[in-house]
Amino acid sequence: MHLDSYVCELYIFQKEEILHNLFIKCNFAKACWQTIGISYPHTLSHFRIIKRIKNSLQVPFYMEIIIIISWYIWKQMNGWLFNNEDPSVHEFFRAFKMEFSLVIHRAKNISINSVPYLICKQ
Repeated sequence: MHLDSYVCELYIFQKEEILHNLFIKCNFAKACWQTIGISYPHTLSHFRIIKRIKNSLQVPFYMEIIIIISWYIWKQMNGWLFNNEDPSVHEFFRAFKMEFSLVIHRAKNISINSVPYLICKQ
């Protein structure tokens, strides 16, 4: 797709909107990850960061968590770009918890005890 600009509007250094910048290096994205207790050096490749997230979460459904977090980071950014809504880590976390609770509800073999505490905190 041809666009006038491929620069992320949220990223202060005007970096190109690519996977690594959008979901990992962006300060807003980092703050969102930190709400569930995940932090990482942004200098790692995204594959190594995913591996670190997997090791930190220690649950078999880590990829579902990564996908949900990425989706709600994306929604917050689009809300800002298209609807003039300020990105909110609090709103991100509220939406993430709601969606994740539905995933847990649908999953027959997942015990709430296997879910990391930080994901479930109020």
